[in-house]
This record gives sequence, structure tokens and C-alpha cells, in this order.
Amino acid sequence: MKKYSFIAYIGIAALMLPSCIKEDVKTYTGATVVEFDAAAVNATTAGTTYPILTRIPTATRPLTTADSTLRRLNNKTIQIRINLVGPQSGKDETVGYNVFTTSPVPTVAFPATISGQTPSRTAGTLTYADAVSGTHYSIASTGTITIPANSSFGYIDVTIIHSAATAGQARFLGLELNDLGSVKPSPNYKTVGLAIDQR
Repeated sequence: MKKYSFIAYIGIAALMLPSCIKEDVKTYTGATVVEFDAAAVNATTAGTTYPILTRIPTATRPLTTADSTLRRLNNKTIQIRINLVGPQSGKDETVGYNVFTTSPVPTVAFPATISGQTPSRTAGTLTYADAVSGTHYSIASTGTITIPANSSFGYIDVTIIHSAATAGQARFLGLELNDLGSVKPSPNYKTVGLAIDQR
């Protein structure tokens, strides 16, 4: 009899093993929107509703102390990535954006330059002034960018211009996604600011 009860326990256990809860496949069914990658992965700056970046952004991860400081001496083009949130489209999609230059906060705590950036600068609090197109930055596209068909990403290329030094100052440049493209912006991650160290 003990032999049969042991077999019965084994049989019950065998029946219970495959009765795990089935994992549902996750599928996004909301409206497709766009967002700034840098806004989605970086913390909001105090006094604003969006992050103000003091380092050159890298896609898909928050800025770290190992990233190059955003400064007039970079004299290079940086890419601000825009993410398509939702299924990819079989056709090109457009994203509208606008530039604004008035910072919502009067100063920014700027990090020290990383090792190898010359000339080096110590950390400090800099006052803001408006960035001027053609003097401090230039943007190749004019108010819209394209996310190619079957892609999830688009880019706004911002060239930092090597302008004259201004002690204790940073230049502010804001970018905001708007409703003028074929894809609408996410209300939470539609704005990002850039602070350009002018020292």
C-alpha cells in the first residue's frame, strides 16, 4: 500500500509541475509617440520639468562623470537622439521641433572637465546667457527631422561652435518636440536643454 501512495504522490506532483501560470507576451498598443532619449534617461534639473545636460549625451544611458563636458571648445557636432515609442513604421515619419534659448533657471552647476580635455576646467556654478545661432551653435535641419522607414530613431545634429571665451558663463540652448510632424511628442519627455561651458 505504501508503494502505491508513493506513486500517487509522484503522479500528483507531475501533474502540478506543468500547471505554472502562462506568461503573457507584452505588446505596446498605445499611440505611437516620440521622445528625447536624453530626457527619458537623465534626471530632471531642479527648477525645471526637463534635464539640462552639461555633458555630451550618449544614447540609451544616463550621463556619467566619464562623459566629456559640453563646452565651446568641443567644436564638433553632437547628436541628440529621438526615440520612436511604439511600432516602427513602413514609411518615413517626420518629427517637429523648435529651439528656445531662455533658461528657466539662472545658474547651472557645471562639472569639471574629464581627464584629457584641454584646457581643463574645475567644477563651478556658471550664470546663463542665451545661446546665439551661428555664434554658439548651429543646427542643420530646420524645425523637422525624419525617422526613416523601419527605424526607431532620428537625430537632431547640433554643432557647437568654438566661440569667444566668457568667464563664469554658460550658454543655454533648449530643444522641444512639437505637434508639427507626423508623429506627436510624449508629453513627459519632449524637452531637453543643453548648457555650453563658455569658459
